[in-house]
Amino acid sequence: MSLNRMEGKRAIVIGGSIAGKLSARVLSDFFEEVIVLEKDQKNDSIAIRKGVPQGSQGHVLLKSGEELLEELFPGIIAEMVKEGSTVSDFSSDLVWFHHGCRKISFDSGLSIIQQSRSFLEWHIQKRLEIIPNIDFRYGCTVKKLLLKDNKEISGITLEKHDGRQMNLSGDLVVDASGAASLTPKWLEELGFKKPKKTEVKVDLFYASMIFGKLADATANWHSLLVYPNPPKQSRGGTISPLEGNRHLVTLLGYGVEPLPNDHLSFLQYAKNLDQPDLYEAIKTAVPESGIEIYRFPALRRFHYDKLKQFPAGLLVIGDSFCRIDPVFAQGMSIAAMEAEVLRKLLKSSKTKEKLTKDFHRKISKIIDIPWLIALTEDFRFRHATGEKPIGLSFLQRYVKNVVLACSHNQTVYSQFMKVLHLKAHPVSLFNPAILAGVLSSKNKIE
Repeated sequence: MSLNRMEGKRAIVIGGSIAGKLSARVLSDFFEEVIVLEKDQKNDSIAIRKGVPQGSQGHVLLKSGEELLEELFPGIIAEMVKEGSTVSDFSSDLVWFHHGCRKISFDSGLSIIQQSRSFLEWHIQKRLEIIPNIDFRYGCTVKKLLLKDNKEISGITLEKHDGRQMNLSGDLVVDASGAASLTPKWLEELGFKKPKKTEVKVDLFYASMIFGKLADATANWHSLLVYPNPPKQSRGGTISPLEGNRHLVTLLGYGVEPLPNDHLSFLQYAKNLDQPDLYEAIKTAVPESGIEIYRFPALRRFHYDKLKQFPAGLLVIGDSFCRIDPVFAQGMSIAAMEAEVLRKLLKSSKTKEKLTKDFHRKISKIIDIPWLIALTEDFRFRHATGEKPIGLSFLQRYVKNVVLACSHNQTVYSQFMKVLHLKAHPVSLFNPAILAGVLSSKNKIE
């Protein structure tokens, strides 16, 4: 079966997540009808969806993700900036304390847009709703997958909010339901093996509050990031701009108890960070919201790409495939990169079998890099447990010295930013010019 617009009749996307929305946009170019099934009810304004427990926490769209978003929805970045997003140079507008040192400030030329997740989702949703062959169906829960000839997915069984069930046929099904994905269970029900799952427990929490005007000292920066300095310090925090001239202040901790539960304990937690900047910015500020807590117990990765037997026409994307430590702000950009893989494969794949196999194999390779970046840092915390990458001690030592070099060397920091934004492979940090800067006598080699 050649997957093109003429022959692809219907695609089904399970979940209206960022990954689901971007998948729907891509699929709309290849299928006559794209149906997005969402368990939440429709929002008629900018609001946090019930099915996104981390929706009130900070979200950053990396440069790689921003560029792909603009490609899928031309003009959306300018539209968001006009309506409230803040454009920030990643170096000159971001004060970043990392492993006890402050990164150098200069005009890097690498800018990002900053806003709430709900603001970003709303703008993507508006664009999708004007595409005539995309249909959103709300208040729906998928109960199982339908199998044809014991080898090919032919649709799903869904349950509506009133309890009624119905079958919905589809030529392609994309699972973008996130951390609550039931695909492993559904595979077993169909007689297939569950994929191997890799977990790394980190016991991370976020606690966020929204503030209006902050202290005047913040006038020379847009964002502040105090990353924990493990193993000495497991606490950190961020301040980032939101639409409407507000600021999101997020405190975080790895394996830390008790959590802040009111304004006073929130301030006390901020005061105990290694750097005073965050506390100084909010100590006299008036909060505009209560505290929202989000717990992230573990990174999780399913190895669908390793399964020898897998039903054709079922694709797993986004957090359904892999959840990475959100502190590194890679999730939305990874979803955009995965959607780009889907677009390219839909142009070239001649069968659903090949599309399915190639998709999971290619997105697994995309995930390899951010997964390694996250584990290199997360295993600095003594309580973290799980399968460690090969050469971890060397990687941690070298990366820490890269971070130290970023406090005074523009060349090193510029390349480090490209790696963080998933625009360069980590091996580029070993290029001769970067290596010379990292091993400079200005750095303290530990």
